[in-house]
Amino acid sequence: MNITFKHLFKNMDSKLHNIKALNLTSADGFTLFSELCNEFKFDSNKLSAVTSSITALSQAAAKQIIKSKFQSTCIETDTGVIYMVQTLYQGKKCILSLISGDDPNLGQTRYYLFKLANYLETATLSADE
Repeated sequence: MNITFKHLFKNMDSKLHNIKALNLTSADGFTLFSELCNEFKFDSNKLSAVTSSITALSQAAAKQIIKSKFQSTCIETDTGVIYMVQTLYQGKKCILSLISGDDPNLGQTRYYLFKLANYLETATLSADE
């Protein structure tokens, strides 16, 4: 069975509800896959560039200041969160990011995003529906 990124988005939304976007970006900031809910509009290339930059800064801070390995970054706003985790996709470093709507459960978001990141390390996604 071919799994699509759209299928992964729908599966995450069924568990977490109110997901605005799910995005997989190469470490150098290029969009690999991106899915949005119908009401949310943005340029996925901008999200990819931003998440790549923020993740690189987070990795440097973790390594240089805390002397530990980076796991995730969460940006909280008054209308939701952007959660970013590093993963591998087809052997290449990537960033998986999720944008949620109002009142997210951060523990659940983190749990399911890391679970999806682990899945992506061995997955091959289909671009077709």
